[in-house]
Amino acid sequence: MTEFTADSMHRLAKMALDAGEVASPEEAVALFSRYRLRIHLGHGWAKTLAGQACFLTALNTAVRAFLGGVEVYGDLDVTLDVPLYQGRSALGIAEELGAAVVNTATTELPTLVLGVAPASERPGFCVQLAWDHWRFEIAPVGASGGLTCADDNPLAGIGAAALGVNEAFMHVRGDLAEAGHRSIGMSLWNPMAVADWRHDAYKGPELAYLPKSLWLVGLGHLGQAYAWALGMLPYSVDGRPHLVLQDFDKAAKSNLSTCLLLWPGDLLKPKVRAVANRLEAAGFTTALVERRFGAGHRVMVDEPTAALFGVDNVAARRDLDTAEFSLVVETGLGSGYRDFRNIRLHTFPGPRRPSQIWTAESTAQTAAELNDTYKKLADERKDICGMTLLASRAVATPFVGALAAVLALAEVMRPLHGGLVHAALDVQLKSLRHRTSAMPTPCRGLLPAFIQAQKLPPGHAGEVT
Repeated sequence: MTEFTADSMHRLAKMALDAGEVASPEEAVALFSRYRLRIHLGHGWAKTLAGQACFLTALNTAVRAFLGGVEVYGDLDVTLDVPLYQGRSALGIAEELGAAVVNTATTELPTLVLGVAPASERPGFCVQLAWDHWRFEIAPVGASGGLTCADDNPLAGIGAAALGVNEAFMHVRGDLAEAGHRSIGMSLWNPMAVADWRHDAYKGPELAYLPKSLWLVGLGHLGQAYAWALGMLPYSVDGRPHLVLQDFDKAAKSNLSTCLLLWPGDLLKPKVRAVANRLEAAGFTTALVERRFGAGHRVMVDEPTAALFGVDNVAARRDLDTAEFSLVVETGLGSGYRDFRNIRLHTFPGPRRPSQIWTAESTAQTAAELNDTYKKLADERKDICGMTLLASRAVATPFVGALAAVLALAEVMRPLHGGLVHAALDVQLKSLRHRTSAMPTPCRGLLPAFIQAQKLPPGHAGEVT
């Protein structure tokens, strides 16, 4: 029998254990090993970087959530242009990321569709992923009124992928009866546009400017989602951004279920170095800070003054007060099996300082409470400490992190295009209509240095080499 610990337990399968749905970690993983997904790549899916980012994100998040496997079927005879995989074949990347590439799609699997939908008989769950400008959506294949997938903003492609994989996961889990039978979407230009998010006023401008440098604090679930999203943006070969990467932790087996840039060969290695290796291979430049973020943090001359913060630690969030960043976007996620899809975002400077949001009293850690399943396991395995530690770990999955990352990057990139920022924003991925936000305002901080986005010639992206 495999022993699952806090450092090895799959962080999404853990939800079945937390809910009391199964009696052991082994049963939880066995249950999730029955969940499978197909990605259908129809004609035209790779003509934009947004389409390529959509496919890569859907695949990379799905293989970490659907433990029974992910099939890819369709047009894989293309060369990718997104910086993180530039010049690589879609077929090779699909196999590298863990997909089973198939020549026929006859089995009844829930299916996500990019590009032209299959003409043959479709499975019961068959959802189209679509994007345009700063907007993205998912809808049952054949539903009218879809987005055009024309304007090239990779953030929207990533957002569509996150919605699609989440929808498929809710379907296989039976979490939502209407999953796969509804049309949902949002605008990154105005994330608080709910009923009218498709309106042209919320499509946003053409993507023209990208951050030239950023500081990523924390290289776990969220930090790697930030880095992944940056790796999809249209940076030119000689204009890749400079990133300061800060983390002190080493990769554990459980991180493979949440972190988009970690693979088995990275286990026990510092996360910051694994991420740096992948970004540098794509032409990014990096500087590494291998220590905890804390009260002594100061931005030095010539270092990025804008930061994306992904540390799940209240004391560290309070220390943003004195770090001297000119712009910070901080993101937090729900951690329980009921709320792991919830996203909360803050942008600083704002009407309140970090220490006013996260008070000194809130730094106290609440002891994990053991449900009956954990109590029984602790008794059977004579390991109360191990089971308490496992119970304390968050339920997490990268398709939630991917959506959080594009929401955070939108707060950095929107003001570069004349848009507004949100001091606070709450989004529920299970029910996307449930969003709350502070009134958007002009950015109060110093905008990051920026460069122009690269414009690919029409028809260039995804052409066969």
